[in-house]
Amino acid sequence: MRLEKKQILSLLLIIAFGAAVSFVGFRAGNTDSIGNEENLEVSEDMTEALDLSRPSPENGEESREESGGAEADFDRLKEQNPDIYAWITVPGTVIDYPVLQKGDAKDPYDNYYLDHQADLSEGFPGVIYSQPVNRRDFTDSVTVLYGHNLKSGEMFSSLHFFSDKDFFAENSRVIIDTPEKTLTYEIFAAVDFSDALLPYEYDFTKNSEVQRHLADVRKCEGNFREETKLAEGDKILVLSTCYSDKAERRLLVEAVLTAQQPK
Repeated sequence: MRLEKKQILSLLLIIAFGAAVSFVGFRAGNTDSIGNEENLEVSEDMTEALDLSRPSPENGEESREESGGAEADFDRLKEQNPDIYAWITVPGTVIDYPVLQKGDAKDPYDNYYLDHQADLSEGFPGVIYSQPVNRRDFTDSVTVLYGHNLKSGEMFSSLHFFSDKDFFAENSRVIIDTPEKTLTYEIFAAVDFSDALLPYEYDFTKNSEVQRHLADVRKCEGNFREETKLAEGDKILVLSTCYSDKAERRLLVEAVLTAQQPK
């Protein structure tokens, strides 16, 4: 009987240890990916569940991609889902989407929108989102946005264009609209990074940690805009997506705030 109790106790300890390791692994991993995202198909009813289109330019005005001026109708968008708090456009790509963050999340690293649509239905292609650890006004030292890499080319798939040196050299802007302002960022790096969950791996409230992250970025393979100079206090935007063939790596496109215009 005593031997039997020891065996049960040992089994319980093994199970507990395994659960602890799994939890640490989950926290350490950047969960903006589930499996091979590039092979996921997107059904039309998912993409058409809400009207997330930007108002069309009028009177022959330039497109959003050309001018960066066509603003999102946040009143209409928030009526559909109050978690929509910004709009991202990356000229030269198809990236022109709302940005969401779960408003009632209790976990600062919540990934609800990893596998939910803007209408809260579960499934792919997901949305472009941030975790609650980041403020919604883009005033953090480092703001991280996540999006899937999909076979359809939607979400953050076209970030992979920046792995091409010529494309990287010719395209450098990211535009973020919020209800209060329009932010323009300059891309300074596109690198092959680890799958570390960045806001968990680095305490971006400390400048030393921001610098540690930037030093780690410089150690990576990728493209860099050498003429872009970073200074203490700069606001950095990181766009993160997966590879189709490297489950434990992430493509990071990093940009620095260069201009903001109040509305």
